[in-house]
Amino acid sequence: MPDMSVDMDLLAIHLQNKIETEKLSLRAAAAQIGFGAATLSRLLQGTKSDNVPDLKNVNKAASWVGMTVADVSTKSPEKPASTIADVEVHLRALPGLASSDVEVLVAMVKAGYRHAAELRAKKGS
Repeated sequence: MPDMSVDMDLLAIHLQNKIETEKLSLRAAAAQIGFGAATLSRLLQGTKSDNVPDLKNVNKAASWVGMTVADVSTKSPEKPASTIADVEVHLRALPGLASSDVEVLVAMVKAGYRHAAELRAKKGS
């Protein structure tokens, strides 16, 4: 049987990114996913939470962000970054950086990404 260990931090980053992108409240996002706000709150904590939701809810959350449980498996093969959330995961994995430095880098990349999207939207109008 394949290892179904889930990278809870990776899933949390993808969830947070979608919530921010769609400007959703915790309750609204949880309702879209199909479970309670408390479950989403635990998922957003990643490995910091002592209380991990069951695989059914992890699967719902992964599906909501356009992924499968296999995509967030700790045994997933390495693939090139394809979303801003993937870029964030790679930034957080950089060795030798203080967590405050990582947060600044993530904020800078997200701000640049949003700015580029706004410029593309203006050119398209």
